[in-house]
Amino acid sequence: MLTLSGIRVLDLSLQLPGPFCTLMMADHGADVIKVDEPNPRIRNPFAGEESGLSPADRYLNRGKRSLTLNLKSEEGREVFRKLAASADVVVEGFRPGVTERLGVDYATLSARNPRLVYCSISGYGQTGPMRTVVGHDINYISYAGILGLCGPKDSPPALPPVQIGDLFGGAMLALSGILMALLHRQATGKGKWLDLSMTDGAMAMLSIHAADFLAGGPPPERGGMPLTGMYPCYGTYRCADGKYVSIGPLEAWFWQRMVKALGREDLADSQYATGEEGARVHGDLSKVFAAKGRDEWVEFFGEHDVCLSPVLSLPEALSHPLAQARKMVIEVDSLLGGRERQLGLPVKFAGEEEGSPRRAPRLGEHDEEILGEIGYAPARIEELRAQGVIRGK
Repeated sequence: MLTLSGIRVLDLSLQLPGPFCTLMMADHGADVIKVDEPNPRIRNPFAGEESGLSPADRYLNRGKRSLTLNLKSEEGREVFRKLAASADVVVEGFRPGVTERLGVDYATLSARNPRLVYCSISGYGQTGPMRTVVGHDINYISYAGILGLCGPKDSPPALPPVQIGDLFGGAMLALSGILMALLHRQATGKGKWLDLSMTDGAMAMLSIHAADFLAGGPPPERGGMPLTGMYPCYGTYRCADGKYVSIGPLEAWFWQRMVKALGREDLADSQYATGEEGARVHGDLSKVFAAKGRDEWVEFFGEHDVCLSPVLSLPEALSHPLAQARKMVIEVDSLLGGRERQLGLPVKFAGEEEGSPRRAPRLGEHDEEILGEIGYAPARIEELRAQGVIRGK
């Protein structure tokens, strides 16, 4: 039995944080109903044509059911309230205040369903001076103090290639909070309202640095932290073929094994060197690693227990034996017909065989099915369609 089987989730979210959170739930058996605008299709900023041509759309919404609903109409809002009366979770990512205006806020829905777990994902939280300020990931990590620390010293802040605020600060912490609230409900019978700020979540990733600073230590600086280039033992080095290896022998025994294998025992006490000495050690190691190609170094260190890895491109990472063995690339049915490759499930349970996730739904594919489940007769469903409350055929 799938872990979240029997949990019904109503997903009002757009963009990336909410859909990624509910994707994780759908992958593990939750009945996720994606509430879509009847027309035009609005699911995420990467959405494709009407038939679902966007790979991001097909990935983020796999395993879900699609219900089209015009929440700007009273009939649409009432349909949603009926759904929420028997749902377990609602996930929304509107700007604070929008759900109140629509009449689908936590207070309204929990009055009918006190067991409801309601998750609001926003940039800056439901309270505070910036609750209504707009933003995207770059803005959240700027306010969180992360972006200013990204990149080398004396260079402009470097944009990370993945969305830290959206995916960790938003999606994964939302998932954690929802599961906590479901456990609370199991014990008390009462749901909760989760106020998830992506900026708060991103700031929490600065755990080590913030703890040191708040305890009286100096503020961290870009390119000057232990794990961002401060030490020779933690960083990347260019190889003869223009590719890179990464090394991370922070412990003395790993470092000593590495420099011994390289024939540079003279560096045994220099793993934490800084300043001029650190620059010299960096320079020496750069010359050493420039003597062989990346994969040659990986092979060379294959039998040495050190922390060295090839810096892989995305195609290399997805085809690597590790990703293949861990089933991080899987095949699912495609909206376009046939099968397509997608990322696999990162949450695994030992000893359990993973099922194959269902494909993403077509827009409005489950309108009749879902409305029928809450008592709408076929004639009434056709009336809702004619009124533009749900998608027309």
